[in-house]
Amino acid sequence: MSFEQQEQVLFDLLFDQDLRDQFCVDRVKALDKYDLDDAEQNDFKTIRPEALQLDAAMRADLVLSQLCKAFPISFSITSSLANGLDTLKQLIDTTTMRSKPVERASLFGNRLREQYPRFTFASDKELAIATAILEVELGMVWTSASLKQVVLDEGTPPATATDLGEDWLEKPIKLASYVSAAIIPQPYGQLKKACCPVADDCLWRQLNKTPLSLSARSRILQTEDPRLLTSRAMVSRFSICEPAVDFKTVELSEGFASLFQHVNGSMSVAQILAQLKQIGAPEQMLKGIETAFQQLLESEMLEFV
Repeated sequence: MSFEQQEQVLFDLLFDQDLRDQFCVDRVKALDKYDLDDAEQNDFKTIRPEALQLDAAMRADLVLSQLCKAFPISFSITSSLANGLDTLKQLIDTTTMRSKPVERASLFGNRLREQYPRFTFASDKELAIATAILEVELGMVWTSASLKQVVLDEGTPPATATDLGEDWLEKPIKLASYVSAAIIPQPYGQLKKACCPVADDCLWRQLNKTPLSLSARSRILQTEDPRLLTSRAMVSRFSICEPAVDFKTVELSEGFASLFQHVNGSMSVAQILAQLKQIGAPEQMLKGIETAFQQLLESEMLEFV
């Protein structure tokens, strides 16, 4: 008797809706594709269809409540769409659940992004803004996964350092590890407040009861006040098995994004400022840019080469 094969069947029954529906109608035919002997097949005859459906729904609900913490704004926006909640639930399938736990949220986010063009938004503008928000949250999820994998591999959080030194303006800079940077259509905190009426731990349950309304979605997605959002994943609770990751964020004006093409390890802040001065940037603007770079360095969004 192969317990491993039986475990695979049970896993598929829990996360493959088509197989589960077929099993509830004809369990013998549903399991034909599996290499089970009569004794192994008999073990599945005791499973009650209604209990299986309930178990599968509860497991999917638990997974979605965790994923909702990673994509709070996107989950809220999706809940307002026709079949939005159903789509989120359908994505908890064998493809998602067979992925490595540390990679699961990233895979789920990518699959949700693929679904967005298939939803009916009020306009192409709404779709573009909603997609941009999902991209921002997906970037944060990806850096979180990268950091978790390093902690799991090395057994310790990466070292950090915030001392700039007196000559910080002269040192070449680059984007730090575990940092994402993207244009977000509105300040992240403003979006979170508008889309998420409860704490992240309770959001999935709330959205199931009261999805974001169509009018609220339209109002939120018609407002544009773009920012450059930089976020750094950091270990908030160390564990060699399941480290917890939180984010430090810095928001800057959208125009600052164009300066990031120079943040590649080859130039210092002083050199960037000198180039801007040469093309006529006013002194007040230069001072503001210097202050922004200092903030990014002190927040460890950037680092010295």
